Amino acid sequence: MTDNMKTPGRGDDRDTSKALAEIDPTTHAGKVLAVLRKQPMSNIELMWELNIAHPPAAVRDLRRVGIGIKTQEHPHPSRPGEKIKRYHLISEG
Repeated sequence: MTDNMKTPGRGDDRDTSKALAEIDPTTHAGKVLAVLRKQPMSNIELMWELNIAHPPAAVRDLRRVGIGIKTQEHPHPSRPGEKIKRYHLISEG
């Protein structure tokens, strides 16, 4: 790799606030961000609510631009003793 080539997807030289401003609300990442601003949601909840096949990819993209999202375990609503994981928005850059 030459010096003038950059690793794709790293975003090392981008300003976080600029990257945040560039999140298109019509993309999967933009839709996930909008929902997480309102409430924590699990993977399956995001799939059903937003009709997104793979929400973890959108969460990964948001984390890459500096948005703080943590994953916490919660009791499963219908299966005693089991847990589900929900994404929680903790910061936006």
